[in-house]
Amino acid sequence: MSKKELYKRLLELEKENERLKEENAFLRFELEEFKSKRYKSNKKKHPHDKSFTPKPKKKRGLFGHTGWFRRRPKRIDKIEDVTMDKCPECGSGDMTECEAIEEHLQEDIVIPSPEATLYRKHKYYCRECKKLITAKGKNELPNSYIGPTAKSLAVFLKYAVKISERDIKNIFDKMFNLKISPSSIAGFKEQLRREALPVYEKLIKTLKQAKFIHIDETGWKIDGEKSWLWKFSNKKICISHIDKSRGQRVVEDILGKEYEGVIISDFLSAYNKIISKAKQRCLVHILRDLKKVIEYWHDDRQVLGYCKHLKEIFEDAIELFKDYKDKERDKRFYRKRKLLTEELKDFSFPNPNKRILKRFAKRLNRHKDELFTFLYEKDIDYHNNHAEQQIRPDVIFRKITFGNRSIKGAENHSVLTTILQTAKLNNLDPLSTLQDILLPANKNPFARILAPPHKETPLFIKSQNKRMKLIASAG
Repeated sequence: MSKKELYKRLLELEKENERLKEENAFLRFELEEFKSKRYKSNKKKHPHDKSFTPKPKKKRGLFGHTGWFRRRPKRIDKIEDVTMDKCPECGSGDMTECEAIEEHLQEDIVIPSPEATLYRKHKYYCRECKKLITAKGKNELPNSYIGPTAKSLAVFLKYAVKISERDIKNIFDKMFNLKISPSSIAGFKEQLRREALPVYEKLIKTLKQAKFIHIDETGWKIDGEKSWLWKFSNKKICISHIDKSRGQRVVEDILGKEYEGVIISDFLSAYNKIISKAKQRCLVHILRDLKKVIEYWHDDRQVLGYCKHLKEIFEDAIELFKDYKDKERDKRFYRKRKLLTEELKDFSFPNPNKRILKRFAKRLNRHKDELFTFLYEKDIDYHNNHAEQQIRPDVIFRKITFGNRSIKGAENHSVLTTILQTAKLNNLDPLSTLQDILLPANKNPFARILAPPHKETPLFIKSQNKRMKLIASAG
């Protein structure tokens, strides 16, 4: 071969080598992304970094860290004087009692025994209705041999503590001496779901009126078939919904075709066509992807330059948000917000041949108006951590139970986890909440948050009312 042909062949091989390197890096990036979704990664640095050494596990608290001590109980239920007649060391009875008394305070639990209540229901004849009627006893569940406290505790142990029906049966048997069968717990869940369903529907209706909603979803199984568990939540309400679809229809079924607030979510396409006041996409997802790109393209100056510049834009926006989180926004805030918005709007990737850059460019162009909503709307987060925290108990439940065995089981899970997590968000006792729902005579535990939102009177109406009062008093 001539020199010219060799040189041409060398150029071809260099181009092919560059293409293969870029393709190899992209495939490694995608592999890590898929592995991170399925498995928990323990990697702290890039796998090719030879200087990586695992950190030793922490064996003790930080220096200067204040230790935790049990507080003295506010109430002492029993006082026991401990005296002796003989010395425990030598057995002698020749002892003189000293003035000093040593006190030892100990807390323990008292295992309760089941309480059987016989309701002797007096019958009355109503002359108007021309029927025999009876009253309902306190904490009575008609046609039920097990009371509301036991049923509520069984449901709490199932969905909050996440133990099996057989273990619940053993706890009731050994601790409370109450005999139940594991199959009867399914009836407890079904009864509680029926009673809680109106509350569940009211919570969804109230959530639609909220200023913002965090949404997330995770995989689920119904009798082995692939389904999805959705979470719709704000700081006071958390709605669970299990569906076989992961599409836009589910969001429309819960929120309606138009939502007047802000949707905070990840980049799932199901939210793209939902009509809302605004949307905020999770910036943590983008920053996480950028970190991976920087790790795998550490030798490509062009990729690193653009990724680092994009990362700086997002970090500056987050820093601006944190600076003004607890104070009034001023001219400096609006000026910096405008600069950041324009900088992101003008941002582009000049080399379309880089596959990973094309991916980011496509995402930015599609969602460029949904990344800085948190700088324009008050009390809106730049991340979707709240939804991920709310969905975490269900993920742990899924690892233990592998989902539900039937549609009815999925409905029970949706309604009852909604009640328990909403109670937790509002600092309500879960057992009392379940009992209040189970007993119709009790008040709704979520009455405060289910009340219609207070609409403020416009300022001009307030001033007009004040003026009219002054005129009336002067007259």
